[in-house]
Amino acid sequence: MHPSKDIKGTKGGGLEGRKIVLGITSSVAAVKSPELARELMRHGADVQVVMTPNATDLITPQLMHWATGNEVVTELTGKIEHIDLAQWADLVIVAPATANTVSKISWAVDDTPVTSVVSVAMGLLKPVVLVPAMHASMYNDKLFQESLERLRKAGVHLLEPIFEEEKAKFPSVENVVNRVLEILGPKDMVGVKVLITAGPTIEPIDPVKLITNRSSGKMGIALARAASLRGASVTLIYGPGDEIPPSNVETIRVQTTREMKDAFDKELEKKPDVVAAAAAPQDFVVEFPSKEKLRHAHEIMLKLKPAPRILDDIRKRAPKTFVIGFKAEYGVNDEQLVEAARKKLGEHELDMVVANDVSRSGAGFGTETNEVIIFTPSKREKIRDTKDGIARAILDLAKKDSRAK
Repeated sequence: MHPSKDIKGTKGGGLEGRKIVLGITSSVAAVKSPELARELMRHGADVQVVMTPNATDLITPQLMHWATGNEVVTELTGKIEHIDLAQWADLVIVAPATANTVSKISWAVDDTPVTSVVSVAMGLLKPVVLVPAMHASMYNDKLFQESLERLRKAGVHLLEPIFEEEKAKFPSVENVVNRVLEILGPKDMVGVKVLITAGPTIEPIDPVKLITNRSSGKMGIALARAASLRGASVTLIYGPGDEIPPSNVETIRVQTTREMKDAFDKELEKKPDVVAAAAAPQDFVVEFPSKEKLRHAHEIMLKLKPAPRILDDIRKRAPKTFVIGFKAEYGVNDEQLVEAARKKLGEHELDMVVANDVSRSGAGFGTETNEVIIFTPSKREKIRDTKDGIARAILDLAKKDSRAK
């Protein structure tokens, strides 16, 4: 086996056993293609690459051979590579896709190895994903938009670019991989209703100043994304964070802890199968917020009182729901973290607690990674991974419980 394939499955098995053809065309965004191929492999996929002749002027076939461990197709010969690749693939993705290639595909023009593979794949009813990348003026051209509409009607999956600096830029590799996971990944949560809280809450001191914390909501949003990719119906209650919630998730925006609590109680009446309370609501609220802006000329004494607790009486109100709590600590060791998780598990009769120490490197608020201890009545598991990877691990463990199936 080629040594580059050693990375397969290191970020999860969502694409295990899946075969993906990656088409590369002559956009400068082709520099992202090696990273994309490797990320697909890290989720378990086997990746074969096909390139247009002009794409080889930007990145070499040898680089993509290294990235995937598979030979790269750059021309069609008597071996009829386009037929072989399309029949082999579970999915064909063209990333990046130039305006030229997108337009050709929309009119079934097969004059490059990439367009020929796509044509065969579409004829075989294989899923096809296009990731356009070009100058914004080309993307906005009326005739090009008509081509995109033709492709949508034909069932082609189109991933919207990011518009910056007058360019329709290649989206993040993470977003591309997530779209592939959405199409090919396991759908083992179809019919499961999931309720998630995420982000901080704020409590006013006066009309301008407030109390909050540094929570970004990344972990809760990662859980929402992972559950929706697996087919669950997800409702996300999200405080005033800056992260962008998944587009296919019902999102309820809130500000204060009371608003989050009220929204949570209302959604709990719909009897979700899984609850993940990943938010970091405030522990205290100002008892008497000022109705006028407070000035700094004088000392101010603030009286704080306990804020509403989101999970109070959760087991009484949702006896059959699989409930996941989160516990953030600061400056503790693993045993202290486990003890905090154990205490929270018993206090609310939870099914699982995910505990972390926000003081640890790469595990605090706003980071892309985390280090957590997942604690249940029967086991504990320490995981250090991206928040998306941890979200998948949490759902994998939750699925093993009969109430979450």
